[in-house]
Amino acid sequence: MYVTHTIRSSWLILLGLLFACNTTPAPVTVVATLVPTTQPTITPTKPPPSAVPATATPLLQITLITPPPPPPPPPTTAPFPTGVISTTNAPGANTGPTSVPRPSELGNSAGDGALIAVLRRCWNVSDTRQLNGNNPAHRDAFDCARQALLDIVRNYPGYALVHRVLAWGYFYKDNDPAKAINEYRAAANIYKAQGNAAGESEARMRLALLLVSNNLAQGCAELAAAANLDPTNDRALDYYSAFNCKNAGQASTGGASAPPPALPQVDLATIKGKIAFKSNREGFPAYYVMDPDGKNVKRIAATTYDAVKQWESWSPDRTQAATVRNAGFTRKFGYDNDIWITDPQGSGRPLTNPANDYDPAWSPRPLFDGRTWIVFVSNRGDLEHPENFGEDLWVMHDDGTSPFRITCYAPFFTKHPSWSPDANQLIFSSSQQGNHGQIFVIDMGAFGTLQDNCQLGANPVNLSQNEFEETEPVWIK
Repeated sequence: MYVTHTIRSSWLILLGLLFACNTTPAPVTVVATLVPTTQPTITPTKPPPSAVPATATPLLQITLITPPPPPPPPPTTAPFPTGVISTTNAPGANTGPTSVPRPSELGNSAGDGALIAVLRRCWNVSDTRQLNGNNPAHRDAFDCARQALLDIVRNYPGYALVHRVLAWGYFYKDNDPAKAINEYRAAANIYKAQGNAAGESEARMRLALLLVSNNLAQGCAELAAAANLDPTNDRALDYYSAFNCKNAGQASTGGASAPPPALPQVDLATIKGKIAFKSNREGFPAYYVMDPDGKNVKRIAATTYDAVKQWESWSPDRTQAATVRNAGFTRKFGYDNDIWITDPQGSGRPLTNPANDYDPAWSPRPLFDGRTWIVFVSNRGDLEHPENFGEDLWVMHDDGTSPFRITCYAPFFTKHPSWSPDANQLIFSSSQQGNHGQIFVIDMGAFGTLQDNCQLGANPVNLSQNEFEETEPVWIK
């Protein structure tokens, strides 16, 4: 092992210097500490696998110091009292998480901030979506992180979030579902003891998704418990319906087994003028509303989101709808969706062709020329330039004439446009400021006076301003 060789070499060099100087060596201790990702100090004797980035940092730094007084032993029988990981005894204390992340801090589809912090030590990765458990090079990172997480759980058994992380993906779920089930149950019990109904609900819902494949009744019971614990956990109710739990019968698993309550109905008039959107800001996909300036974010049920989205593509008088029809995959255009105008009787006519056109939204009122316009997503500007592959926002008259490109963000993707109630602004989601979706707004007041494409979208305002994945905005009218 190259670490052992380095230690032996360091000792030989040190002893040689001491002998040459005819001095007596002071007591020393060899300490292995985790190296921050910005200061690698050891180079392995053989290169890492080719699939691992060249920037992967070594895990250990060898330092010779005089022995300090022994630190107090870590707690072994009770949860860490303050919810904070000890900076003296925790594994990887100099680079690891310093507190238990709150649910609002869980912003990654892979799970949570604790996992990301561990992976930064084990491998230079900030987004676990880059990892694949089927890749041998990635398994080393998983194995390293698994051991670090087990150390944290052993020292601080009340750290419920790490139990959830261990249950995730390639750690346990993909390889040993029984262990994943145990970890989710441990997390649920810890949350229950802490009086954290939302945390227990989330853990039980994830537990249920592992149980339903082998024991539908137990899985349904956990989904019922999850929905009853947290009425805002609409995903638990969605899964309860998807698995037809009402007719499946339920076995007691220690949680409530009554059918989950119906989600509260939201009066759409109370959220008119707000923006509904989808986000993973709590560690899982959910729907929210916010003010037009991005403030006062509140969670809503999926049914509420569906209710406000259903009229986006309809004409203002709701006699026609702009719909999308899939023409299949073509060698020149890739996926070829077309926008059609359809009436309630089902007859229709195409507005766009060729290119991939979708996500239509009809302006809620006539614009500068007295006509209504449809905004949509298209890659038509790049059909002859595949190196600029991407999709932007376009507008056209409601009969398909006068198409006009309003954003030029390719190769980044731009989707889900929605008009403001007065049609003076547009919101949409785009990856233009990073590798994740954010919600932007542009001013449409100058539309009709501009001659050049892309000027309307030249100065978008980011309403999200965070590291989460936020998409599918709808301006509630």
